[in-house]
Amino acid sequence: MSTSWERLTLHERIEAVNTDCMRHKDFASLGGVIMMGKVQITDHKTACTNGLDVHYGDEFIAPLNRKQLRYLVLHENGHKGFKHCTLPEYKRISKKYPRLSNQAMDYVINGFIEELDPRFVFVERPSQGLCVDVKYRGKSFIEILDELVTKEEKDGRDPKGPAEPGDGEPFDEHIDGDGEFSPEEQEEIGKKVDDALRQGEMLAKRLAGQSAGGRDIFGLKQARETDWRDALRDFIQTICVGDEQSRFCPPNKRLLASGFIMPSHFSETTGELLVACDTSGSMSPYYSALFGEVARICETVKPDLVRVVWWDTAVCGEQVFKAGDYGNIAGLLKPKGGGGTDPGCLVRYVAAKQYKPKAIVWLTDGYLDGSAGVTSIPSLWGVINNASFKPPSGKVLRIRV
Repeated sequence: MSTSWERLTLHERIEAVNTDCMRHKDFASLGGVIMMGKVQITDHKTACTNGLDVHYGDEFIAPLNRKQLRYLVLHENGHKGFKHCTLPEYKRISKKYPRLSNQAMDYVINGFIEELDPRFVFVERPSQGLCVDVKYRGKSFIEILDELVTKEEKDGRDPKGPAEPGDGEPFDEHIDGDGEFSPEEQEEIGKKVDDALRQGEMLAKRLAGQSAGGRDIFGLKQARETDWRDALRDFIQTICVGDEQSRFCPPNKRLLASGFIMPSHFSETTGELLVACDTSGSMSPYYSALFGEVARICETVKPDLVRVVWWDTAVCGEQVFKAGDYGNIAGLLKPKGGGGTDPGCLVRYVAAKQYKPKAIVWLTDGYLDGSAGVTSIPSLWGVINNASFKPPSGKVLRIRV
């Protein structure tokens, strides 16, 4: 460690490293996020973030050299950038699998850092016990967590249980911010992170002297889309509201006495809405948010009934909800299934049962391994975090959660 580095206070070291990262042609993409929130030196055992502020343990960072501290700073701000502590879906699943969630998140962040600096020119690992594995490069938190849970279940361990001897110490702490920020504040933090990442991406491009960057790690190159909740509401309202129709048989009775034969008007029933939900392992964290929105829409549109069908490689079960149930759909769900994704099974099931829904809302991650779900029934494919999916029929709604 250089003499000049040793002369800096811990706060000054953090400030110096923040500047290093913001000036780096690749890591500048986190520059806006690094500027968000407060930085505090505390007595924490390691380091942690609540999604906005970062706390560094004084005894933990004191021995780190400049390259090691860069790694740590990028690690903490990477959690902020990936919204690991602020997305409601992530927080819910992290409470279910706290130990493995921490590991999965660290695999994401450390892979991100080492992908951008594979020769360790700019950074250096602060610890040898980090969660790093090239097989997880480019994978999401949910994908990695699913693999970790599956492995522990096969090994006879409880994936929800505490650490065991030999598991090693965690690199940092992950705080979900529930005690510090309200849900509204956490949503606002998420929006600020999006804006900060876009600013950082533009800075990174300028530093790299190019108009287009490399792999879009944070999904910044995707165009800003209409909020998926509004688009879902528009589709269901358009399809399921009563349709005003005209007919001459019977004629309009009010005008018969005047000698005019005019059509009478009637409104078709709103009919049935079918929600076809993919039960692959990666979908479970999103059920609450997705069906909460479906429930709110149905309370307004009031279809005759909502039929939720659970499918993987076959239809595994269904639930029927009527008007009095709509407000609590999310709380009454009983998912069944969990292996494979063959939407063709749902199409065959609907035909065999002779169901006549006004529309099908598919909820899936879009990673299909079976026949396409082609049907003449108006369909909306709500696809979770999968920009490459193309629907076999109907419309697609990109849902980024």
